[in-house]
Amino acid sequence: MNGTPDILTAGLKMIASLGVVLVMILALLYGLRKLTRQRMGAGGGKQIQVLESHYMGVKKTISLVHVPGKVLVVGVAGDRINLLDTLDEDHVLSRMASEEPESFGPLFSRRLRQLGRGWKGKEDQP
Repeated sequence: MNGTPDILTAGLKMIASLGVVLVMILALLYGLRKLTRQRMGAGGGKQIQVLESHYMGVKKTISLVHVPGKVLVVGVAGDRINLLDTLDEDHVLSRMASEEPESFGPLFSRRLRQLGRGWKGKEDQP
């Protein structure tokens, strides 16, 4: 009967050791994750940014996407993504930087009207 307390003690030591190892692994992963985030942030961050999105209907949105050198107006519908227009990067980014309360709504509507007129004109031609 002397063997029972030794097995119990050995089992508790094993579980405690496993807990310590798991805590050390989690702490290491947390530190690595934090370190990689800091390096990514110092390197300039993301190259592609969604500036704004507007819901148009069921699974249909129009988004402003900033890529280096351009701002794209992209239409997303279901499993399709279509390039609708390319905007002047300087104009869009300066407008975002100037803390105007006005959104891109007027800019979107103006560009959509222009695109709509272009599409109607193409449909009317034989």
